[in-house]
Amino acid sequence: MSEEEFGIVRTEYIDTAGLYDENVFQKVCYIYFLNSRINSISLSIRLQKDFLKEFDIPYKPAFSFLSKFGHRVKWNDNAEDFISQLDKIERREVKYTSMIENEIVELKKLQKQAKIPEEEEDDKTTRERFIRTVNTLGKIGYKIDYDKTTVEELALMIKQQTEEVDSMNNTMKK
Repeated sequence: MSEEEFGIVRTEYIDTAGLYDENVFQKVCYIYFLNSRINSISLSIRLQKDFLKEFDIPYKPAFSFLSKFGHRVKWNDNAEDFISQLDKIERREVKYTSMIENEIVELKKLQKQAKIPEEEEDDKTTRERFIRTVNTLGKIGYKIDYDKTTVEELALMIKQQTEEVDSMNNTMKK
């Protein structure tokens, strides 16, 4: 891609996405990841408790979901023990709520620092930031085909991700 083509793509990308700093975007994605973790584990625990209450056994196929986050649960035909294991997981997961709060504070600092005039960036830095942003999107689950994904689609993915995190931040403030 020539310098001129890259400049056009970059401008379209920034205009559509409304995102100006890759470091800010990575922080936003990390906050989104932490929030997803908290909500997923919380929901899984609630569902296990409800299933146990309704059927007198936990939903064993979902044990593997908790193990993806480093939590192991076992069913020993003892409901109290199982509930105790779930409660222990909930206590261990509390740290992620404070992590999100810290990350939001850091995000706000980054957002203030991100007001860098475009003239101060060289082409190498700009390209690196763009590539890192695309890689970050891929890591959090967006499917990006370098041959088929348009700049507009990419920018809208970034904008959607940013809006979701902003919405989550506003919800957490309440």
